[in-house]
Amino acid sequence: MKTVGMGHQLIGLDRCAGKRNFAFLMEQGTGKTWLTMADAERLFQKGLINALLVFAPNGVHTNWVKREIPTHMSIETVCTAWRGTPGTKKAKDAIERLYRTHYEEGKAPMRVFTINIEAINSANGYEAVKRFLIAYKVLAVVDESTRIKNPTAKRSEKAVKLGELAVARRILSGTPLTKAPTDLFMQYQFLKDGILGTDSFRAFNSEFAVLLKPDDPAMIAIMRKLAGKTKGMPQVVAKDECGDPMYRNLEKLANLIAPHSYRVTKKEALPFLPPKVYKVRNFELTPNQRKIYEQVQQEYSYVIERENFTEDVSFEAIAARTKLKQITSGFINIYGDPILLPPEDNPRMLAFQDEIESLMELGDDKQFIIWAMYEQELLQIKKFLDSIGETSDLYYGKTSGSERERIIDEFQGGKIRWFIGHTAAAGIGLTLTAAETALYYSCSPDNEHRMQSEDRCHRIGTVNSVLYIDFIGEDTIDEDIHRNLSMKKRLADTVIDRVGLSPVVYAADNVQKESRQTIH
Repeated sequence: MKTVGMGHQLIGLDRCAGKRNFAFLMEQGTGKTWLTMADAERLFQKGLINALLVFAPNGVHTNWVKREIPTHMSIETVCTAWRGTPGTKKAKDAIERLYRTHYEEGKAPMRVFTINIEAINSANGYEAVKRFLIAYKVLAVVDESTRIKNPTAKRSEKAVKLGELAVARRILSGTPLTKAPTDLFMQYQFLKDGILGTDSFRAFNSEFAVLLKPDDPAMIAIMRKLAGKTKGMPQVVAKDECGDPMYRNLEKLANLIAPHSYRVTKKEALPFLPPKVYKVRNFELTPNQRKIYEQVQQEYSYVIERENFTEDVSFEAIAARTKLKQITSGFINIYGDPILLPPEDNPRMLAFQDEIESLMELGDDKQFIIWAMYEQELLQIKKFLDSIGETSDLYYGKTSGSERERIIDEFQGGKIRWFIGHTAAAGIGLTLTAAETALYYSCSPDNEHRMQSEDRCHRIGTVNSVLYIDFIGEDTIDEDIHRNLSMKKRLADTVIDRVGLSPVVYAADNVQKESRQTIH
């Protein structure tokens, strides 16, 4: 490697030595990408692999090729990042470059193919990966492996199937358990079929979740509603008196993943990092806004007032929660189009504007990140910042690949003051350390999105404490989301970080010790 690893990275390199299947469960910013590249370089130099395949979120997969590999790897590589269906000659040449054979005996470079994980759902993407896996001895890596946690998702099934063609496999995630212990099943299935004791998701779920019994009134009601629409008895996780799902055998699960995993937290690896600081900015709904909120909350419906008539639109309970969240931000989406409440019925924006005014007093050299859940919120924020003459850019689902690269570079270079992002699009895999303050205009209930987005600006390179500001509507779904995020974090702390469990003792943590394990 061109660069030298830190102590915890060298320990991780020793832990995975010779292992065909391994998980780097390293918190954001602790250097799991460097460790993966060092692992791949070592395997390549030993002749155990001659290629590296990386599945990653869209945009992150290009970062491996553009920034990470050229900066850190010392061996010769030929790299291609998937850019979609190779329709142009340039795109085709980029793929075919991986298969050139004009190199001298023993001097062929390591071939590197990175692809956004969503692309394997397409026939072209899937076949491109399969061709690569068949052609070479591949180390297959899933970066941000929670993207394959859903056992019924096509990309999860396809990633596992493709992974079987690799000679060795790695999964990378700082937040592998975001909602429930069952998040871990498919991620570890990618490493090896049945590595956690079973190849059946239903059996795994039965082992680690408290399930409703067939004679439970709630289950009877569910079966009556399904009315034969599903085969067999569905598995429904029971809830405690607080409404939180219940799980069991967590120490057993922690022990099952331990031999195949290396866990690092930022507190352990980067004790020099400044602390995170949290601030909550509360606001109250207006009387009219509260009336609409309670109407949707109680009746799962909203009355639209048209020019000559009114229309009562009904929602399912789950959809109603989304609508409640939207109402707290001064709008509600009906048939895909936002219906704006009067400007005076958006106290979230008023609180946000007031906070922005205070932050601008810190000086012109300060930069900021703003996270929001919905496109309408992102557009409202952008419109406001434009109106006061502030430089900002949007990074969300509609932002093109080239624009994403430009925005990151210009924000880190100080040309853009306000980075406005959607956590699902920009909250994973990016470095945004130019900012020391992140504002959560609204917060996703997805714990991974929250934890990952926090660490875009709290990682190696961060000098000062990072301030996180949340805008919370009093007595609204905002408060429920924050309570649930805390519950999910406690669950992850138990299984992944073994909080409250007995520690795992390894045979040796000496990074100088030569591992005797080999890949066969």
